[in-house]
Amino acid sequence: MGLKYSTVAKVKNKQNINCDLLIIGAGFAGMVAAARASSLGLTTVMVGNSSNLFLVSGLFDFLGVYPIDSGHLLDSPRAGLEKLKNDSPLHPYSKIGYENVLESFDFLKNYLASAGLDYQSNNNKNYFVLTAAGTFKPSFMVPKTFLKGCGINQAKRVLFVDFKGLREFSAKQIANVIQDTCSPGPISGSTLTIEIPDVTSTLNPTLLANLFEDNQFLKYLSKKIAPFSKNTDLVGLPAVCGLNNSLEILEKLEEMTGLDCFEIPGMPPSLPGLRLKNAFEKQLSKNKVLFLSNSKIQSHGFENHQFVLNATTQNMNTQITSKGVILATGRFPGGGLHATREEITETVFNLPVCQPEKRNLWYLLNFFNSKGHAINRAGIETDDTFRPVDQNNRPVFNNLYAVGSILAHNDWVRLKSGSGVSCATAFAAVNNFYNSVFDGVVNV
Repeated sequence: MGLKYSTVAKVKNKQNINCDLLIIGAGFAGMVAAARASSLGLTTVMVGNSSNLFLVSGLFDFLGVYPIDSGHLLDSPRAGLEKLKNDSPLHPYSKIGYENVLESFDFLKNYLASAGLDYQSNNNKNYFVLTAAGTFKPSFMVPKTFLKGCGINQAKRVLFVDFKGLREFSAKQIANVIQDTCSPGPISGSTLTIEIPDVTSTLNPTLLANLFEDNQFLKYLSKKIAPFSKNTDLVGLPAVCGLNNSLEILEKLEEMTGLDCFEIPGMPPSLPGLRLKNAFEKQLSKNKVLFLSNSKIQSHGFENHQFVLNATTQNMNTQITSKGVILATGRFPGGGLHATREEITETVFNLPVCQPEKRNLWYLLNFFNSKGHAINRAGIETDDTFRPVDQNNRPVFNNLYAVGSILAHNDWVRLKSGSGVSCATAFAAVNNFYNSVFDGVVNV
């Protein structure tokens, strides 16, 4: 997928592209936007780097904590959403109805399922997903391979399995934390560390995932687990159970061991994130989305009611003419926002950024202050259709939309709302563009 660029040094090939919608950014929000746009029949171009998806957990949060300074975990996002909208009328969710957020999640679930990646929701309630820290995290929609480790509320004997050389995942840590926090609760944990033949140092997660796709390795693994079977109800493994067909692989392991198995999300690099990246790219390719991978927007203009932008790599200069643009460039790590000594700037269109007046107000002295840090709420302000606005609250461009983590007023890490805001705003912005420009009529 993407363009085949010439590798001739010092020569920049030129290409002109016309499209309905250009999406700048290939992270989670950009992928959802491209998925929605292509499903509506819009000719779609996406520019960016999708490798950052390798860092995401694969969990889709809606709203996990509210009130934010209380740290109260929500069983139901709806219980906190109305209060959040009343307390924070400028929060991105305040521009979207509850049912519209649910619709965006349903779209995402069905879209990924069409690419062979199965997710599950919980009757509009949060799951509580067991993590590699030994804690339970609220999340709205999870990979089916995680399900049997969610909200364990009956007495269960769990065997936690790790692999020698696999960093950032410790079966003993998980078992110890659970026993400390749940004792004499529903979970009792035992541990098993498995050595991989011929691996004597750090074990690459992708290499381990490839091993899981070999039936001989599954037989080897099941033999290691077998001695624990009489005293075990569940087997928890790091989320590396294959890169392709992970659910099918886990079901094979269950058949071999006679035990229920589940994956446990851990620290990056993340195989569930890589599965997500591959599923998006597979389906977007089928839908003929043009992906200019690793390109950057270097200049832009507006002519004849259309955007004209230049996307460049070392050897290619592509001029893109588009009826609309979705800005999904993310925050500081993704390059959507940039911090100087004096201010925070937006890097593509130089849009106004909502931010504290002075840099010394970005952070509070106490890193763990319950009020949070103002810099985490900095970002782009928009109207109700997610078009960025100027200082007079007027849209900067009629058909420019901003989505995802670049939006202001969303302390998404503390709210446990990051992927939900990205999914819902990307879905809504594309719908708004579609209805505005095409009056809801496109040849699908």
